[in-house]
Amino acid sequence: MFWLALAFCLVAVFGSIGYAALRAWRLWRTVRATSTAANQAVGRVMSSAATAERRAASLSAGAGRLSGAITRLQESLEELAAIRAAAAEPRELLASIRGLVPRK
Repeated sequence: MFWLALAFCLVAVFGSIGYAALRAWRLWRTVRATSTAANQAVGRVMSSAATAERRAASLSAGAGRLSGAITRLQESLEELAAIRAAAAEPRELLASIRGLVPRK
């Protein structure tokens, strides 16, 4: 009876150790897989952050070009207004002369 009890205890102890080792091994695999997935996710985030930074830099360069283009447009519009005003003077003169000529 002693040997049977000893065998039972040994099986129980080694079985518990085996079960704990199996659970630890599964935990280690899960941690490793999670770490790999986290590293890949961080890599993707860093890549998209670098892409966003490049786009932001190109946008700021584009904003400078846009500002220059707006300034040139304002100057062109001012020049157009001056040309229209200059062209309106002869039209007014022509309209006043036409007003003197009788119509049928």
